[in-house]
Amino acid sequence: MKFIKKIILIVLLFIQIVSLPLSSKQNKGLKTRIFNLNATSKFYESMFEGDKPNIAMLTLFCTKMPKGGDIHHHFSGSLYAETFLDWIKKKNWFIDKKTLRIVKKRENEKQELLTVDQLISDNDRYRKLLTLWSDKDYQNHDHLQPPPDSEFFKTFGYFRAVSHEYMNLGFNIIKQRAIRENVDYIECMVSRVGIKSKNCFAADKIKKFNNVLRKSTSQREVNKILDQMSEILFKNNGFNSSVNQFITMVQKSHQGIDDKNFTMRYQTYPVRVFPPVQFFADLLAAYIVVEKSPIFVGVNIVAPENNTTALADYTLHMQMFNYLGGKYPKANCSLHAGELTLGMVSPGNLTFHIKQARDIADAQRIGHGVTLPYEQDSLSLLEDLKKNAVIEINLTSNQFVLGVKGDSHPYRIYSSYGVPLVICTDDSGILRNNLSNEYMLLASRYQPDYLKIKEYVYNSIKYSFLTYSRKAYLKTILDQKFLIFEREIADLYKKFDR
Repeated sequence: MKFIKKIILIVLLFIQIVSLPLSSKQNKGLKTRIFNLNATSKFYESMFEGDKPNIAMLTLFCTKMPKGGDIHHHFSGSLYAETFLDWIKKKNWFIDKKTLRIVKKRENEKQELLTVDQLISDNDRYRKLLTLWSDKDYQNHDHLQPPPDSEFFKTFGYFRAVSHEYMNLGFNIIKQRAIRENVDYIECMVSRVGIKSKNCFAADKIKKFNNVLRKSTSQREVNKILDQMSEILFKNNGFNSSVNQFITMVQKSHQGIDDKNFTMRYQTYPVRVFPPVQFFADLLAAYIVVEKSPIFVGVNIVAPENNTTALADYTLHMQMFNYLGGKYPKANCSLHAGELTLGMVSPGNLTFHIKQARDIADAQRIGHGVTLPYEQDSLSLLEDLKKNAVIEINLTSNQFVLGVKGDSHPYRIYSSYGVPLVICTDDSGILRNNLSNEYMLLASRYQPDYLKIKEYVYNSIKYSFLTYSRKAYLKTILDQKFLIFEREIADLYKKFDR
């Protein structure tokens, strides 16, 4: 099959050569491109000769390769614990010696607090902090281990207090890391807006709305209630000012991030573990932010999908997305859905999450999508996804959080069916990975051919939530980068193929 694909590619490029009125120089250039593409493909395939893939060479290949964009990317989860410690030092805050949590101010002399320098000088305690603030060393040494999904989501609680104190600095760290890794675009889930429902609704109203929303049996019923809630929120000065302050904060932090070689855009979201009134207040704010600010390109949903509230309110959450999607049709939507596995939840909860994200919420992209094999209408769902949506693949995250890897992962189902895929990092700071490693894992586990790898790279721009003109601009950059990459790999192949 790979040989046939290669022949087809060469034939198509040959037709391109002979069908165009090209000068001899242009003709020679196209022939060189064909040679370099073919040599790159051969070199890539050579890494799978023998019993096991050549992981070191694949890592070199994927590191050098242009990677387009990372479009499933969490801001705070993508910064390393070491960065947060730098920020704590800048703030003159402390670390509690026993709990290893952030303490902003010493309240009494009995507190056992450490400065960042004191913490780092205590190597054992410092290494312990890294295992709590990220997933470092979780699998490679014995210790009292909480469940992996709990360990993963618990890390956010340790650094949350400082994670947005230096947002512009954080954006720049992510930018420089991306540029070094040959990544041109980051689509970053930056933060929830931070609406407090108790400041917008009376306590009795919150209780009433929570109850009636959860008892609703149709989209129509939900819409009527959300109409009432929206009217209250729109009239609330605090709600409107919070939205505007959030936009101002992120826009200010974004200054200097975009340039001719790099682009960053943002998503905002509600948190699925909050009660319905709080969830909707955040979600409405998210849609308004996307409508008002050009640097915000989409809405999402975050937090553990297996949380009891998240499970109980899942359909209601999708109905809220449906309601606001109708009000704000220009807002893009990517949803974490199907980030579950058998045993984590009761079997019934594996059968509908991706489908409802599509059928009710009309999500354009699905983050993770691991439950596909368990979905009740999996074949019709695959057909819908193939025509109308994209799956964001997060291999390291799925392995750590869910214990799903290799043939347990539905990658081959999606790929064989022709569902559009993008390769992403999720939370590279917590997981201590990068996009190059995600491509290496993809290649070493599933061995897609080079043209398929290249397709996924281009998909990261094609299916981003950027404007058409910005996509075209980044595609042009990607074209040029691949010409250089394939020329360099072709030269490398000559040296290794002696």
